[in-house]
Amino acid sequence: MLNTAQQARRLSGSEGSHADLLPERPQEAVQPLHPAPPPAEPIAPHVVPIRIEVGHDPLDGFSAEAPAEATPAARLLLAVKAKWVLAFGACFAVLAVVAAAFYVRTRIASRPTPKALLGHAVLRSRPDGAAVIIDGVERGTSPLELDLVAGAHEVIFWAESAERRIELRVDGGTHVVENVDMPLRGGVLEIDSDPAGARVTVDGTTVGVTPLTLPRVTPARHTVAVTKGPTTVNREVDVLAGATASVFLSLTPKVSAVTGTLTVDSPLDLRILENGKLLGLTNAAPITLATGKHQLELVSEALEVRVNRSVVIESNKLARFSVAAPSGMLSVNASPWAEVFVDGRSFGVTPLGSISLPTGSHEVVWRHPQFGEKRRTVVVGAQTPARATVDLNP
Repeated sequence: MLNTAQQARRLSGSEGSHADLLPERPQEAVQPLHPAPPPAEPIAPHVVPIRIEVGHDPLDGFSAEAPAEATPAARLLLAVKAKWVLAFGACFAVLAVVAAAFYVRTRIASRPTPKALLGHAVLRSRPDGAAVIIDGVERGTSPLELDLVAGAHEVIFWAESAERRIELRVDGGTHVVENVDMPLRGGVLEIDSDPAGARVTVDGTTVGVTPLTLPRVTPARHTVAVTKGPTTVNREVDVLAGATASVFLSLTPKVSAVTGTLTVDSPLDLRILENGKLLGLTNAAPITLATGKHQLELVSEALEVRVNRSVVIESNKLARFSVAAPSGMLSVNASPWAEVFVDGRSFGVTPLGSISLPTGSHEVVWRHPQFGEKRRTVVVGAQTPARATVDLNP
């Protein structure tokens, strides 16, 4: 049977779907696929009662986990071991430091000095035989040749009579020569004879046999007597402070015992030799010679000069001749560059090679507009070219 609602829609002429014609089913509640479990009851904690008695703590039953106290013997053994460990450690540290210092010193000492940092120095004094002390270390006696590290060095020439101090400047790869005259309290008297071996007295006092050099003679006029056998020759010689006086006496019998004197002028200090025997020096007191012709040799090893001259000595007359200084070569350089002046004369800008100069000592000045100037004394020899170099860099 149709219910009243369906009949009313049909009677009202309205059209609906076929679903409207089906009877309505009552809605049922949706059941879950797996029913939820019932709620669990709370679990009461399991408590173990501890009985605490008055005046008793349960923790007192546990002992402390501390190590047992060491015995006195054990403590002594530990102290001894500690001391030995410290002693061995200290010894090892000291040995390590000594070994390191020895290694460093050996490496430094064995390290060769580059040749570019060495210069060659020739040190001469007049008279020879002065002790040469360089930077506080005695290196020998003059004349002395050695290599020195480039730079400035303090050089002391020491003799019994006095000492001379100079500052020596050495450049790497260069050759420098220094000649010094030792200051003397008196003068030097050189006495020689022909033949040699004659007995010499000065002012009546025997002082030796010829050839003889007296280094400290009181400045004054002295009487020199040379005796060989029955022959005695006397001469008066003037000795000046700081100067050298030379006397040569011939003891060969002659029909006429007449003599003359000789003086040699030169801008150089040259030794005057005859047959290898020293007669005197240039620019010194006149030399007494027998009359006749003499073949002389004038020598300076420091300046590499050797000149031969012949001279005729006349009775009671003074013979005189001059020896000019030969020329030598000088090369000059500077870093970075400089204008070069030699003895006050400008020679141009470095590098300069083959500057012709008279042998002897010359003052060289290097001048730069920004780095200032440097001065140095350079010895020019007659044979070996001299070189002079400076570093003007700040």
